[in-house]
Amino acid sequence: MPIVGGLLAAVIGGIVWAVIAAMTERELGLIAIVIGALTGYAVVLFSNKQIATVHKVIAVIFALIGILLGKYLTVVYFTSELFSDASMMDLVFDGEMVSAFVETFTDYFSEPVDLLFIVLAIVSAWQIPGRMAKTSLASDASSSDHAPRA
Repeated sequence: MPIVGGLLAAVIGGIVWAVIAAMTERELGLIAIVIGALTGYAVVLFSNKQIATVHKVIAVIFALIGILLGKYLTVVYFTSELFSDASMMDLVFDGEMVSAFVETFTDYFSEPVDLLFIVLAIVSAWQIPGRMAKTSLASDASSSDHAPRA
């Protein structure tokens, strides 16, 4: 189930990234951090707060997928704006569009600030499950301390 949660968070985060980029005509790197946090939270929620290192890895992988999806959808959006005869939905699944994105992949992540936000997204995705698990353990321990005894 944590994989489902991470996937949902990645897709939602990627779409939000592209929508914000389309509305503002700019990419906001802070959205990458939001994607990292979102995947971290989703993995925790879908794992019933039973966190292990594998859950942190899942959150990081899906954070990266969400960032990649956001970049791809942003490129598709701006490409569809250039070519009025092509709809965005047609381009999303177009093989040539995917190939062009893959060929120019490094161009979209070449700025130092891009790398900074990706690292911060990874840190968020990694740390949030661990912090939430500690918080959950602490609240479980404190609630058991106050439980009535028979």
